[in-house]
Amino acid sequence: MMWYVKFNFVLLCVLLFATVAAYPKCRNVRDADFKNWVYPLKSDDLTEDKMKWLRVSNGLYEDQTVPMRLSYLYLRIVDIAFGDLTGDGKEEAAVTAIYGSKSSTFHLTDTYIFGCVARKIKLIGILKQERIEIDSGMDLQESITNPLSIRNGVLFITHGTEGVRPSPEFTTTFRYKITRSRLVPYKQPLRRRND
Repeated sequence: MMWYVKFNFVLLCVLLFATVAAYPKCRNVRDADFKNWVYPLKSDDLTEDKMKWLRVSNGLYEDQTVPMRLSYLYLRIVDIAFGDLTGDGKEEAAVTAIYGSKSSTFHLTDTYIFGCVARKIKLIGILKQERIEIDSGMDLQESITNPLSIRNGVLFITHGTEGVRPSPEFTTTFRYKITRSRLVPYKQPLRRRND
């Protein structure tokens, strides 16, 4: 009987160690390699209204095994910014990804917000392109490359707006803050004509 208790104790210790090793504790959000990460994606047009988890490698995910309208699904990381969005004195990470069908001109943008919560990297919010369109009343094109910054607790994200795709007439910067654990618009968008 004693060997059974010892065996179970050793097995418990091994499992506990394996769990700790598999989920390393973060000191801060910069510990994560967001260009090699798993991102949730739900898009009525691309994922058949189901949540898909996409593993990005070197900033890119491509699924060529499941043809979609003579094409395939892709997701590409275009920018990462760090800064305190929650006011707790710790940095969060904002990761912008463009995704869509590889053969079309239909591309959307999601911005994922991650934090170091209970010493683990966790997704704390997603700012979808359609959400910005609803909040602003504007028709957006995909975000520009390197669209992000975080300053003074405010997330700045820039999209092409108005005009014919893929040549927007304006570049518009939208500002969001986290209030009561939700991303909410902050002040009016900043528009600049592309010349």
